Amino acid sequence: MVSVESFREQFNRLKEVEGGKDQLIEDLISRVEKIQHSFTEKEWHLEREQETTKLYQTKHYDVQVKLKKTEEEIGSNGFVSVLIDGDCVPFVDHFVESAQQGGKEAACHLRNKVCEYASTELDLPSNIQIRVRVYANTKGLASAYCYNKILGSADGLQMFVRGFNMGHPMCDFVDAGDGKECADSKLKAWFEHDMADVQCQAVIFGGSADDGYARLLQPYIGGNSKSKRIVLVEGPPFAKELAVLKDKFLIVHFPDVFRGTKLPSRRVSFSTTPSPTPISRAPSYATTIASPVDATAVTIDKSRHSSTTIIVPARMDYPILQNSKGQRLDEILNPPQSLVQAQRNKKLCNAYHILGECPYPKCTKTYVHGSRLDEKGLEARRLIARQSPCRSGLQCRDAKCILGHECPDKACIGTRCRFPRETHDVDRT
Repeated sequence: MVSVESFREQFNRLKEVEGGKDQLIEDLISRVEKIQHSFTEKEWHLEREQETTKLYQTKHYDVQVKLKKTEEEIGSNGFVSVLIDGDCVPFVDHFVESAQQGGKEAACHLRNKVCEYASTELDLPSNIQIRVRVYANTKGLASAYCYNKILGSADGLQMFVRGFNMGHPMCDFVDAGDGKECADSKLKAWFEHDMADVQCQAVIFGGSADDGYARLLQPYIGGNSKSKRIVLVEGPPFAKELAVLKDKFLIVHFPDVFRGTKLPSRRVSFSTTPSPTPISRAPSYATTIASPVDATAVTIDKSRHSSTTIIVPARMDYPILQNSKGQRLDEILNPPQSLVQAQRNKKLCNAYHILGECPYPKCTKTYVHGSRLDEKGLEARRLIARQSPCRSGLQCRDAKCILGHECPDKACIGTRCRFPRETHDVDRT
């Protein structure tokens, strides 16, 4: 017979098992509650992120719509600017000879040629707006046409200009005045204005015979998006300084519109003041050459305004470039930047490599002489030497001076610069 104590022991064991089961169930319920709470919180965060994403997607879509609309507006109002220096890139003779009718035909022909070029070469719409501005000293230009017997009187050019302005509402031939820089300054101002205009798809610039435009174009060298918008018109051959830069830009020829040669002007000769220093290489019309003994007078046509009689010595070593005011200029140099950087890291004697002679006997202890640089290396070295200003500045007449006479930083305005204020933005005509 089983005792009562035995039943009690069994009962106690069952109670312990039941208690453990209840605790397990409570622990499981507590864990599920925590997981459910965490899930609810994550779900709430997810919903908030989804709302934020939808908001930004809506904003992104709105921005894309606005951007597309803006691009369409820019495209619909886009234009090609044609800027021509009428003094150095003259129209072909038969247009000018035909007076008013010739002016109308010239405007029409030029627009058609530009439109065709813009469509085929620049991949612009065939119906893009063409704006043409021609600036010239009409008084001097009329005199040149009369001198060359293309016109019988100055009135013929006025009739041509009138016809050109009547040829199309977007064609303007403007008398810039009879000052030497009048046409240049207007063209430069419009060039910079149009290059800054996002609606201007291209600037077709005609000033090939004038070296003064080299400085205007130099900041756009480098293959950037702006340089790809510039197209240079070659009428007469490019002047010396422009010829150095022309390969950096697109080139177009309109032989049916513009003369391929300069228009000879009436010659007014004058002699430059001789200098005791012999000079080398034949100068351009903007070059003033010093004359020792045995010199020969040579007349060089300036293509615009007048001709200059320059005294060219029989034996010469170095050229001195001067502008119309007699101020010293530095020849434009464009060596590869990688070569310039490499040259900066070398302690070379500038006098020895550039001039071929060094006046300092102990120089070799500090600076390298040895074999002289090749042509490209020499050009880079000359550019480096110009980083130091010449004390005489624009008044320097030393033919062997290798220092800088103009501030080499074209964007500099003269504030806190080693170069004097007057060496900034020097007229290179």
